[in-house]
Amino acid sequence: MARKARYDEIADWYPGWVGDGDGLIADDVGDLLPPTVRGRRVLDVACGHGRASRALARMGAHVVGVDISAELIALARSREGTDRLGIDYHTADIADVDRWWDGAFFDGAVCEMAMMDIDDLHGTVNAVAATVRRGGWFAISMVHPCFPGNEAGLSSWPPERTYSDEGRWTSAEHNPVGVRIRVGSSHRTMSTYLNTLIEAGFALERVVEPPAPVPMILLLGCRRVPGRTAVDTSPSTRIRD
Repeated sequence: MARKARYDEIADWYPGWVGDGDGLIADDVGDLLPPTVRGRRVLDVACGHGRASRALARMGAHVVGVDISAELIALARSREGTDRLGIDYHTADIADVDRWWDGAFFDGAVCEMAMMDIDDLHGTVNAVAATVRRGGWFAISMVHPCFPGNEAGLSSWPPERTYSDEGRWTSAEHNPVGVRIRVGSSHRTMSTYLNTLIEAGFALERVVEPPAPVPMILLLGCRRVPGRTAVDTSPSTRIRD
């Protein structure tokens, strides 16, 4: 039997905590999107219960959402069944491109508040590079990796460790009403995130830190550089356009 995804265990609770809306969660994330996505083909990486997918579809995009959690995808499909926006959802590891991609390139991709939940960062970023067209965009929001958090509990690393200690963690002292005590998090330094994007063939175009006494969220806007090839050139992640 296949191992259940971490978020399968909290799928009934999670939408109520994060908000079961139709919008983009991170403030100012719209600054990273093109002036219009109408008619564009957009990939939602680690789409969860489809919140960002629905926001993009309402903007006129043709959206494909992929998430490893079958329970969250079931919730997303349930919403699609009652409010048809034309979103195509897949239960799959985003890094396993052959399981979900139909070969048609995307104009852009989003990964909203999920990078810290993804185990295989290199595989995920290379999969985006493989499926987004040359010159296409990639908008990312995440818990800010550089700060120890605040009263809201949005810390990238646990209290007993430091910024330099990368790896997966859970902490009973970290916002006991939130996600990290339930499913944990993968902490990585800023340089790890940026170098992974660069190695996959993305150029950083914009960085946004929504105002806060201690920055909680980091937004990155990237562009797939024409002519650049990802370092990992295995069949499932090779850039083929």
